[in-house]
Amino acid sequence: MIYKLCKDYSWSPQNVEENYSEVMVNFYRRIETYDPNRPIRTWIHICVKRQVWACERQRNAHNNKSDDNDIDDYRDELLNDDHVSENVLGVDNWREHYSPDIVEVIDELKPRYRDALILQEAGYSLKEIAEMEYAKGSLKTLNIDTIKSRLRLARQYLRNNLTKDGQRIPHQTDPEDVP
Repeated sequence: MIYKLCKDYSWSPQNVEENYSEVMVNFYRRIETYDPNRPIRTWIHICVKRQVWACERQRNAHNNKSDDNDIDDYRDELLNDDHVSENVLGVDNWREHYSPDIVEVIDELKPRYRDALILQEAGYSLKEIAEMEYAKGSLKTLNIDTIKSRLRLARQYLRNNLTKDGQRIPHQTDPEDVP
């Protein structure tokens, strides 16, 4: 059973034997974590899985060190830190990154919902969004739950008006239903 689990969880067949050895050593180290009130098969399964994955991650991290390259070889391909790339979604350029149908539906949202959605899509955290909205006067207090609610309503509106492919669902939208 243990060898089969090692075989199942190993990323490469060449590593099965080494992982098996590590697992067997680990059993002796971890025996005090076994609870006799629980099934031993579950404990064995968890121990094997964790140890094999740990070995594989460690091996993979070690192997990736050979992938280091000299940064000077890629100087022309590096982005300028002083200039925001056109490929990066931002508050000012978000319309360029979405299809016309998606832009149209997002534009239907009230500014407070649209702004929260765009800021989150641009990579801002809920806390940062709350701080920006508070500074703008869109929030009376620094309340992250309000931002979560706005995001939920904005996403719900998008789900109701766009297909999974980003195409507009043809139906009449009542202005009262727009968050």
